[in-house]
Amino acid sequence: MASVGHRILSTGEVRWRVQVRFDGSMKQATFPDKNAADQFAALVDRVGWKAADQVHQARAPRRRVKKSTLREYTERYLNPDSGLLTGVEKGTREGYRAEAERSWLQILGDVPIDAITKPDVGSWLAWQERQPIWRDRDKPKSEQRTVSSKTVKNYHALLSAVLRSAVGEGLRADNPAYKIRITRGVARENVFLSPSEFATLLHFIPSDLQRFVLFLAGTGLRWGEATALTWADVNLFGNPPTVRVTRAWKKASGGPLLAHPKTSKSRRSVSLFPDLVAIMGEPGASDAWVFPAPQGGHMWHGVFYSRVWLPAIEAAMDEDRCQDLGLEPLRRAPNIHSLRHTHASWLIAQGIPLPYIQARLGHESITTTIDTYGHLVPDAHEQMASAIAVTLSGVHRPLPIDPRLAR
Repeated sequence: MASVGHRILSTGEVRWRVQVRFDGSMKQATFPDKNAADQFAALVDRVGWKAADQVHQARAPRRRVKKSTLREYTERYLNPDSGLLTGVEKGTREGYRAEAERSWLQILGDVPIDAITKPDVGSWLAWQERQPIWRDRDKPKSEQRTVSSKTVKNYHALLSAVLRSAVGEGLRADNPAYKIRITRGVARENVFLSPSEFATLLHFIPSDLQRFVLFLAGTGLRWGEATALTWADVNLFGNPPTVRVTRAWKKASGGPLLAHPKTSKSRRSVSLFPDLVAIMGEPGASDAWVFPAPQGGHMWHGVFYSRVWLPAIEAAMDEDRCQDLGLEPLRRAPNIHSLRHTHASWLIAQGIPLPYIQARLGHESITTTIDTYGHLVPDAHEQMASAIAVTLSGVHRPLPIDPRLAR
């Protein structure tokens, strides 16, 4: 752990010094004021001496020539008045800001925009891949799950976009994040619940929230889409009854923001099955939430997850408790988004074509649907081969065999 001390020069001036043991020797850096020393010591404790010293050395020219740091340029990049990032909503900008703050700005934020190198980006990536997911940050280290490779790729893509913009403005010669390798990682397997497993989970959900959980599994809507629905978005008397997805909650540094859905394909109508319509109840005021929190107001993901979801999952995975109730216990712990995956798996099991599922889930590309759920299509390869065999059965004629191949 870095220590901060001071010494008085013969001139009477005070200099602050940060010391830490690294690779068997004592390293130190000197600062003109305590605030700068404390900040550097905290950086050393967070990322280690080597990376912190690189930041310190890179910042040194700022004492002579004022240059924008990555943090300062990122703020300008995300400011709609700058014109650097166009075609995105406020919620998306706030989401980008939150991503930057919890990822590369922690390591590279104080480095001048023109001083960032490829090794700097590599050092950040190595650090980022070791970080726990946000929900696990307060758990014991042995229980923490690291950030997924997909999340790291998203962080990297944002950093690369910021640096590419800086290149376009002539603030640096190249983009050090371009074509840098990212650890592939092992993707976490999606959890698909069987109908009986879902029934077990639903049993342990409080009765006043079962309607909401059944809706998630019965429509495949994302959490942010379902909790943004008002009664103006619901038509229970149509043929078929539908909900119209036009808004969704987006993560932002200052808290969730209501904005347009994730992609243009996410703006969609989703049909409701009769039993779900029956439990939806009487429509409320057009501007009232369809699924408010039990105490009223907007339903918060963190509160629902900790107070409702986790206790229900724990109970649903208790084999003895489930056996006493005649229920099938869960084999794996699903997250809330698993209800969306489960919905898709049920549609596939009923033979619904993937393009229809793509439209229902609001995927921008069929590739996303195929990559996520294609492996669930039963006997797909055999079915395709059989289909071609039937089609060509009346036109196939034996071809002459090349004597050279008959030997």
